[in-house]
Amino acid sequence: MVSFSIDEAGAAETKPIRWLFNGPGVAAMAADPEASRLLDGGEPFVMWGRPLSGVPRSWKAIHVLSCKSLSEIEDALATGALGPEIKGVMYDQEKWRFTPEEEQRNPGPYLKKAADLVHARGLLFLTAPAVNLVNIIEPGARGDRMGEAYLRLGLAADAARNADVFDIQAQRFEGDTKTYESFVRQAAAQARQANPKVIVLAGISTEPIGRSVTADDILQAISATRDAVDGYWFNIPKPSEYSPIAKAFRPDLAAEVLRRLAGP
Repeated sequence: MVSFSIDEAGAAETKPIRWLFNGPGVAAMAADPEASRLLDGGEPFVMWGRPLSGVPRSWKAIHVLSCKSLSEIEDALATGALGPEIKGVMYDQEKWRFTPEEEQRNPGPYLKKAADLVHARGLLFLTAPAVNLVNIIEPGARGDRMGEAYLRLGLAADAARNADVFDIQAQRFEGDTKTYESFVRQAAAQARQANPKVIVLAGISTEPIGRSVTADDILQAISATRDAVDGYWFNIPKPSEYSPIAKAFRPDLAAEVLRRLAGP
């Protein structure tokens, strides 16, 4: 597994990092020989909309289906379209056209329904309600106050309560390490209070909400929160309908982060 080792941060943490990659990021990491090697044996969660033939067996990856609505989950389970390679389902509720407004406005009950459906099939249930849901639930929150509202509304607890894996979509705060750390730590604590067994990930990104960042920015976010979470959803956005404000696809930045985490 990839171990945490950043000399410039003075980190001594060696606990293996659990990773989650999705879409183009999966393919990019698999295509980079060094980055791919660093993921060997790491059991990363991969949201990959096709058979795992493009992902090295050496990763021991856990194949997850990403869904944006309860109906999408219901359809996937009802049609029998899930192959044996699918080990889990991610319910990715966000303020976007792919999640119905009622599921954005009142996410808790839908999270419970989805969890029951997924667990009934013997699959892992992953959740990642976006911070921007507060703009629907409680309009008017901006900037840091979005994080405050997310915590006050108990969205981390709602998401983690019946989940096997919960991701804190904290990447929008990545450029401000102090804010990122505070939000991640509070959300992780809230999640574990609701469900002590949940695996907690935090979001990092090569281009959070359309902003350019450096490898140092990402490493600082990891260094500040490594002891608070089990791993990270490493989002590597590529301009698409799911990432409409993304400007550049930067798997090279993600690969640099993995190399520097691995150390000399």
